[in-house]
Amino acid sequence: MLDVSHGKTSPNLLVTVLDWGMGHATRTLPIIRCALRHGWHVHVASRGTALAWLQSHVGQEPSVSFHVKPGLDIRYAKRGNFLKIAGQIPAFVAHVDMERRWTADFVKDHGVDAIFSDNCYGCAVKDVPSILMSHQLQVPVPSMLEGVARAVVARWAQSFDALWVPDTSPGPSSLSGSLATARVHPRTLYVGVLSRLAPYRLPNPTPRWHKVGMVSGVEPHRTLMEEALRSWMSNDESPCLIIAGRPGGGTRTDGHITTWHDPSDEALAHALQEATTVVCRSGYSSQLDLAALGVRAILVPTPGQPEQAMLGRLWADRFGFACISQTQLEAGRIPAHPTGNLPTVEANLHAEGQLHSWLLASHPQTVQP
Repeated sequence: MLDVSHGKTSPNLLVTVLDWGMGHATRTLPIIRCALRHGWHVHVASRGTALAWLQSHVGQEPSVSFHVKPGLDIRYAKRGNFLKIAGQIPAFVAHVDMERRWTADFVKDHGVDAIFSDNCYGCAVKDVPSILMSHQLQVPVPSMLEGVARAVVARWAQSFDALWVPDTSPGPSSLSGSLATARVHPRTLYVGVLSRLAPYRLPNPTPRWHKVGMVSGVEPHRTLMEEALRSWMSNDESPCLIIAGRPGGGTRTDGHITTWHDPSDEALAHALQEATTVVCRSGYSSQLDLAALGVRAILVPTPGQPEQAMLGRLWADRFGFACISQTQLEAGRIPAHPTGNLPTVEANLHAEGQLHSWLLASHPQTVQP
């Protein structure tokens, strides 16, 4: 199954990306770029902000096509609670079945040779090589439901040939802790830290910003976080930066507070390294970026998201990071300086090497760069 557009023959890779925020999109960018370097035509399927962000980063590449994939809108209460999310689980299960039908049709219509899915559990088709990437092998649920949740994830994962975890192997240096230790697939590979910011790590960064706040998460929590960060920065005359996470929003300056809505990867990576104090969510993709750059931060879990709460506690206990609630953030009760230390990692190289090997095995006639 070959794509002969753009004057060359190339196999087709479908990359499906979960669209709950931009975290899954950001960590799949190195995967997409690696596949392009090795001669594949990449079909990127997601929706909403995630799809727009990926279009803004690789939309000029002639060997990339973009597609809207069916998705599910998860709703959060203003202060968030687990029951609000749990009540939507039946709709999520039905959505996985819808994904299966959509993927089967897409593979047939576009001649797909392989599938790489970031947390889209229904995006696998029999006899088409497929990888599921996820760090959430054990969904953080009340203990009485852990077995059921693990069994459901394992059942969905079996549709894929292998499961890749964007983390180091389980142990004291693991970034995801118990989230990624459950046995849900016989072919589980820990591919190391994956971050699109890794190429821009500075050897000796010079302080430029006193405070940097990286806004992320679904509404209404994204807006609540941005408002709290602006209030925190308002009484500080030193240069402060808000990274607002809205593609296409441009840049603005209000006194000593600068807002970047959609900075380049290089600008974002440098800002995080050139900050005295960074505040961000404890979402796993944000933490992968911190690890890739070796940056300390004050973590703020999104209310109602048990995974972020668990990761915040893990990084506080394991790496000494400060972790505060959104209520504390809104009240301005923020530590003066970040604390902690991360293990030294070399991001992307292991994952890109594994991807190259898998792509070659999936289609030995791959056009090489």
